Amino acid sequence: MAYQQFADFSTNSTNPFYLHPNENPALILVSPLLDDKNYHSRARSMHIALISKNKDKFIDGSLGKPLVSDPLYAPWICCNTMVLSWIHRSIYESIAKSVLWSDNAADVWKNLHIRFSHGNIFRVSDLQEDIYKLRQGNLDVSNYFTQLKVLWDELENYRPILACSCAIPSSCGAVASYKHYRAQDQVIRFLKCLNEKFTHSKSQIMMMNPMPDIDKSFSLIIQQERELNSSNSSLVKASSNPEEITTICQVQASSGNSHSKPGQNSSKGRIQGYGKGHNRVCTHCGRTNHTVETCFLKHGYPPCFKTKGKSP
Repeated sequence: MAYQQFADFSTNSTNPFYLHPNENPALILVSPLLDDKNYHSRARSMHIALISKNKDKFIDGSLGKPLVSDPLYAPWICCNTMVLSWIHRSIYESIAKSVLWSDNAADVWKNLHIRFSHGNIFRVSDLQEDIYKLRQGNLDVSNYFTQLKVLWDELENYRPILACSCAIPSSCGAVASYKHYRAQDQVIRFLKCLNEKFTHSKSQIMMMNPMPDIDKSFSLIIQQERELNSSNSSLVKASSNPEEITTICQVQASSGNSHSKPGQNSSKGRIQGYGKGHNRVCTHCGRTNHTVETCFLKHGYPPCFKTKGKSP
């Protein structure tokens, strides 16, 4: 290993042998911890974390262990041990015990890949089922889309689109067509399982030519959701206005009194007070031309009182 290439490891932060003073073996770079069911997502997160610290070369094998006589031997041992500690802290204790005695971070990384990256067919089956069963339901559009995106990304990790192997790359157009169809499938699945209130928007998006991608489709749907929420908020705000509630109640009372029994005066006459005697309303029977003090229905009819054709 050429020492001159990495001689500035103590000061150059881009040097893979550089260790920041704040870096220590107790750091937990990813969470939750890796187990036998989440290997691909956790391995991806751990790889990104090591790239950010410029230590990915210690797990892909590109920085092999130097000779003891090499000036970089001690820095390599230090960095390799640090990466080993981070890997141990990112996996469950039961798994960490099985790789505890390995001294090379690249060997541990390869061993975990061999042990837990298999069984993809069963996980792919579960992911496909979860994608086709997922509905918006009580979720808002953002949370619904996020759940779909997580499932799509994990499925993409199991079933990546391979690079074109043609003599002239992508000259046949097969890869581009496959990517296009996959993107369309995602848009269709996203729109298909939205709630019924988005029916009009779904139809408009699916009739566009060319069909927008998934990000544009999400943007259009989220705009309609905000518009619907804004309209609903305006209705709720209006219905909570005391003056409007009073008006509604008066209209309902007026319409209810318009179907009064025969012999009772209409609400129109009682409210507007037109005609002789309509300024007096009995609080007991609701009729006009008298008050509660002289109400026959409350105090009884006088002996001489007669109605048309029959006694009271």
